[in-house]
Amino acid sequence: MDHVLSSVRNSCRLLKLFLDSPREMGVTEVSKRLQLSKGAVHKLLVTLEAEGFIRKNEETKQYTLGYTLLELGTKVIKNHDIVDFSLPHMHDLVSSTQELVVLCVLDKKDAIYVAKVDSPLPIRFNVENYRRFPPYATTGSRVLLAYQPESFQEEILAHAEIRSYTPHSFTSAEEIRENLREIKARGYEISSNRRNVGVTGMAAPIFDSTGQVTAAISVIGPSDRVLLQQESILQHLLKTAREMSQKLGYRP
Repeated sequence: MDHVLSSVRNSCRLLKLFLDSPREMGVTEVSKRLQLSKGAVHKLLVTLEAEGFIRKNEETKQYTLGYTLLELGTKVIKNHDIVDFSLPHMHDLVSSTQELVVLCVLDKKDAIYVAKVDSPLPIRFNVENYRRFPPYATTGSRVLLAYQPESFQEEILAHAEIRSYTPHSFTSAEEIRENLREIKARGYEISSNRRNVGVTGMAAPIFDSTGQVTAAISVIGPSDRVLLQQESILQHLLKTAREMSQKLGYRP
């Protein structure tokens, strides 16, 4: 930490306070939260205000986030690529689980695997990148569907001819609706044999800064191997999904 500038670090700490705080705060409150003197806090606020990172409400004499942060946030979103962002996390998850990891997104009324990192083991499951399939068809796509508005879910299910892939696939829209409710209640999905016999998938949602589910990350492998390590794999998966969501700006 020898190369860290304390003034810059305190400025960053100050800005982060607004992530989980009231819209406006005064010098006294910021001072207490940062455990810095009022004089030091006032200097930080004045400096940040001069650069547009903080705004002062002249009526209340309190401070809030400035528009420069909005500009920077918009720039981050424009430059953001979900695949580039996700791949390092996916590689880490493969290292932890030794199974295939895939990233699933929705494109209109289809689900697509937009990235994958293969299992290093000789016996493994594989998927095709960029292949389209119904959102009710896989573990990851059902996680995405579970967090969509009910109106969108009905667009997918109300008039669809539910396709079966194995003898264990869902056969009705009502079965799928019930499954979607269960996924949202527990926050993840685990399923075996529904798309491919002998294969188990686990999936969790990735939230963005607006609280929307932008993608789902899945671990998929042979059932006889995955189910033996189910709890361990699930914990690694949920930890990865939480970390990705936090880096995208999600605050529960």
